[in-house]
Amino acid sequence: MDTNKIIKKEDVILETPPDRETLMKMDYESLKIHTLKLNVSRETIENIKDEDKEKIFMVNECLRLSPPFPQLVNPVIISEEHDLENMKKIITGNYVKHIRGKDGRYSHSECTTESYIVRLQQRDIDCDNKTKLLKSIDDEVSGLNLEDYKTKEEIMKFACDNGKSSGEKKRRATSLQKSLLSEGYNRHRITNHEIAIY
Repeated sequence: MDTNKIIKKEDVILETPPDRETLMKMDYESLKIHTLKLNVSRETIENIKDEDKEKIFMVNECLRLSPPFPQLVNPVIISEEHDLENMKKIITGNYVKHIRGKDGRYSHSECTTESYIVRLQQRDIDCDNKTKLLKSIDDEVSGLNLEDYKTKEEIMKFACDNGKSSGEKKRRATSLQKSLLSEGYNRHRITNHEIAIY
């Protein structure tokens, strides 16, 4: 079953490096400058004594290092939705596909926005839960009066006096310390061991 869905599609013509014809029409100096920009060594070029052979060498090097075809564009994920009820993940992304014509040359590029469905993994659910936890901790910290949490003991009480797991206690302490630092308060060293034995 095909789960891909094209939301938007647009054909564009992207800029490409010069092809063989364009390179052959360049004068010697322009072609040499273009070749040197592609990091071909000047010594290699100048060791060829015949100017015609030198020009053919430069054209071939330019085509080898920078073919007349647009660079590959990696997909960009723009959104992810999790359907916990059906254990599905809907991913939406932007994609660029370069199309060749019948002659094998670059014709145009298809820019699409597509969504596709994949099976939701346990790590996706865990990641969602962690994001929600961090947000809830940050929301709780943003509602605090920081004047009441200037000492290490007060920070430890906020972080640990709640029956939560050691990991969550550490996150609570870290979130509160970040807020305190951003407001100009001192940072206190709190170790995992101190949290575990509190």
